[in-house]
Amino acid sequence: MLGLTLNNVSLANSVEFGQDATGDPNAVKVFGASGFLYSERIVLTVGHVISAASETTSGAIRYWEREGVIYDPGIVTIAGQKQYKVKTVLIPSTYTKPDYANNIINDDNAVIILREDIPMTKRAVYATEAQMQRFVKEKSKVELVGYGITHGSQRSSLSPINNRAPNKLTSTLISPEAVVEFYKQYPNVDWNKINKPGVYGIVQHRELQQSHICDGDSGSVFFVEENNVRYVLGTTGLGLIYNNCPPPEYAYPYPSMSWIDPNSKLRDLVRTAEKIVEEDKKIESAVAEALRIFESRKKVEGMKMKTIVCVKGKLSKKVTGLTPKCPKGFKKK
Repeated sequence: MLGLTLNNVSLANSVEFGQDATGDPNAVKVFGASGFLYSERIVLTVGHVISAASETTSGAIRYWEREGVIYDPGIVTIAGQKQYKVKTVLIPSTYTKPDYANNIINDDNAVIILREDIPMTKRAVYATEAQMQRFVKEKSKVELVGYGITHGSQRSSLSPINNRAPNKLTSTLISPEAVVEFYKQYPNVDWNKINKPGVYGIVQHRELQQSHICDGDSGSVFFVEENNVRYVLGTTGLGLIYNNCPPPEYAYPYPSMSWIDPNSKLRDLVRTAEKIVEEDKKIESAVAEALRIFESRKKVEGMKMKTIVCVKGKLSKKVTGLTPKCPKGFKKK
């Protein structure tokens, strides 16, 4: 889960009041939660989604590298869908399972590397901080597509993720200065828990019934789309004053906030993953070429060699090969 625990209610993530996003080219299901197809073999998600598979992070990584699969993006049901096997999972060494009660969240990032390509139709790149500043200035539309539940009543597994459609959230990005001003509106906020100076923010007005993250959206990604390219800002979670589609008795009459850290370690994980994928593809290409040469030689060795006699005046010579031909000036006898 991602979020803050308020009044002893643990708050996680999903798109409530969102728009149906079936067929989205980047949103993928990840172990009961969400992820983002960043490139043909790289899926972005969060550490706690990966670590949910085991008591320990190392055990969870071993599980994923042994049993983990990802499906095509944008699907509703996994029945009959192609499975893409996981090769490697990267999580920062500094990651610890989140302590939501005390708002202690350490590098909750993860990257999944696949063994084969998932066909991509929408290119994604990580936004620079300069681009983030421009998105703030221009009030660019920020989107997120997740596989979470769409209402708190669905927490009783009435809508299992294996047969759930993705939903889209829309908002805008605000500056680090605006994040501080946002929190000043709420005197009940524990300022000691705001331990991430310099973060950008994405405000979600659940109290106005506008799209809002909820259970199962953990691992999905906030992005801005321009010229058919999706610029990644960061993953779900973090921030304070989290409503997160709670039951009515725990709903709060004010908006929520997600933090976007421009120095997130997810950027480093992506760079590492890209190098691993590049090396994997070089090895695969070399192996494919070796197999091609091997098969070609096998084919040649299985063919019958022929010998012909070529003449030129009084000269005569034999030529042997699969399809022997006389040299220039000679004729076949």
